[in-house]
Amino acid sequence: MTDLPSRVDLAAEELSGVIDGDALTVTINRPEKRNALTADGYHGIKRAAMIVADEPALSFLVLTGTGDAFCAGGDMNAVGNPDRRWDSFTDAYDATPFETLGKIPKIVVCAVNGLALGGGLVMTLYADLVIASDRARLRVPDLTRGVYEAFIAARIPQRVGTLRANHLIYGNDWVEADEAERLGLVGKVVPHESLAEETARLLDRVRNTGPAARAAMKREMSRALPPVDVSGYWASMGTAEQIEAFTAFLQKRPPDWPAGADRDAFVATRRPAWTGAPPHPEGTEIS
Repeated sequence: MTDLPSRVDLAAEELSGVIDGDALTVTINRPEKRNALTADGYHGIKRAAMIVADEPALSFLVLTGTGDAFCAGGDMNAVGNPDRRWDSFTDAYDATPFETLGKIPKIVVCAVNGLALGGGLVMTLYADLVIASDRARLRVPDLTRGVYEAFIAARIPQRVGTLRANHLIYGNDWVEADEAERLGLVGKVVPHESLAEETARLLDRVRNTGPAARAAMKREMSRALPPVDVSGYWASMGTAEQIEAFTAFLQKRPPDWPAGADRDAFVATRRPAWTGAPPHPEGTEIS
């Protein structure tokens, strides 16, 4: 069997990839940005997933972070970075690694060392195993950014139930590690200092199961999950609402949500039914 290198180039400055035995561990190392991922970083995680999927000697992809953050999602300041190595323009609809993590026939483990929100939380939803430090905190902030996060919508209700999902998605509450375990957002919480050791022990237990049977089990369980509305997700990008949300975030101010005007004429015909106002005379322009 071909010897694999111990270090893997994932074409992203913020990622380090290390192969140890049958596991490729990817560490997000951008603590000054709470480990927010650039476009290169998202692509690098997909690259890691495909390496693990391809190589017979690899059984696990482990994702973790440095410092007090697992991953704060995508870095909105890095969209126009001229130094990026990956062309996110031509692959826009396939930019995220989320579905790839759920589709490869190997086991994906998220070792959540700190805060996980946005895309960081989504990666945990598409992983097979999630082990978290007792310092982990999770949040769904996407609607505050004007983004229809279809990946969240397709997975969180299945994990925690619809009503609790509504509170997480619409209320964008922070969820502490113990509560995340109780809800089923993470599978196990361990002391922060022993996260790496406990992750290694978890992998040892999984090694007692048959690789082919694991792959078949993952494939069958995935069949029961709802499809992701990826086209709808991308349609929410670049809208007036989303642009205002991102601008407000970068300017550190509350968003001034634009009001939709597409149905104004229709609504005006219905308003008299409940306001008691006289309907507009025929031929009168409705503004």
